[in-house]
Amino acid sequence: AQDVTIPVETSNNALVLQVNSKKDVGTIYLGKKLKDAASYAQVPGVYKQASDYTDGTINSVYAPSGSRGLFEPAVTVTHADGNNSLDLRYVSHKVTKIDADVSLLSIVLKDPVYNFEVTLYYKSYYNEDVIEQWSSIKHTEKGNVTLHKFASANLYLKAKNYWLTQYHGDWAKEMQPEESQLTHGIKTLDTKLGTRANLFSPSMFMISLDKPAAEDEGTVLYGSVEWSSNFRIDLELDNLDNLRLIAGINNYASTYTLKPNETFTTPAFLYTMSDKGKGDASRKLHRWARNYRVLDGKGSRLTLLNNWEATYFDFDEAKLFELLKDTKKLGVDMFLLDDGWFANKYPRNGDVAGLGDWEVNKKKLPNGVASLVKEATANGVKFGIWIEPEMVNP
Repeated sequence: AQDVTIPVETSNNALVLQVNSKKDVGTIYLGKKLKDAASYAQVPGVYKQASDYTDGTINSVYAPSGSRGLFEPAVTVTHADGNNSLDLRYVSHKVTKIDADVSLLSIVLKDPVYNFEVTLYYKSYYNEDVIEQWSSIKHTEKGNVTLHKFASANLYLKAKNYWLTQYHGDWAKEMQPEESQLTHGIKTLDTKLGTRANLFSPSMFMISLDKPAAEDEGTVLYGSVEWSSNFRIDLELDNLDNLRLIAGINNYASTYTLKPNETFTTPAFLYTMSDKGKGDASRKLHRWARNYRVLDGKGSRLTLLNNWEATYFDFDEAKLFELLKDTKKLGVDMFLLDDGWFANKYPRNGDVAGLGDWEVNKKKLPNGVASLVKEATANGVKFGIWIEPEMVNP
């Protein structure tokens, strides 16, 4: 059977998949968009490399475990009969044009023995140069299937070298960057914190190809898992010096029992590429967020003066009135009253008391919040107030 080439194109980039004669689906290209579809079909010949020992599955679009794969899998299962082997072969694909900018490719893969099916989704945003990728898993076996790992995306990159920019941090020192060259083996970015997943390690990262990218120079992939809980990103430099990228939910302590005819859908992995450096890649994601995620992303925003850095917890009505007088002079639209305005029995004079007692502190604000609202109105600005309803002090 003739190979089938499936390109996913944006304005500048292309992810190209190919179905071979054995119905394996692999990634053959990810990078700058080429001239036409015929050019993509020639890519495997140009990048021809030594045998990969996996019967052609090293660049799998969704590597299963327990069969021919020798590297980190994207999906691991135990079938209803207890067998742990999984093989995924091409069944069909279709492209749905959502609008002038957005297209959705879906690829159906199925195990040749078991009634187990995975659908891969590639949602491309043409003008923004962005792709969202996720998967859904279902089966009609005679009992429950256990999912041990269930990635959102499985990419395959080719370059001479790979440089990872990752981020770490803590409260008040978030998003500290670190850059290092990836070496053979697996580099894992993950978190197991649950509800505060991004506290120490955010899920966004950059991969520079061939050499470290600069702000306005170099080829870079910028990606993030669209998931606020535990995530896991595996970056595996294989024996052919290519980079396998697997991203999604962290499967640590997260075994899932999938009933027959039930569908398990993963969160999306979001990414873009640029050959003009880190700044361009970042701005592409900014444009995508304004167009498709941020509420009223292209609208104007109020500028504000916040009393926090000026007073912290140490303020009273007189101090705030003085700040309010300067608000309009600064050209801002709103005065925001920050932390410390509440609690009487255990006053909010520090961060160890008061949260949950949302009564106005009578010592600091004897005339209540209303007097501040009145003063803000008199000075021609709006009034805002800080509140943290999800937290309490014991």
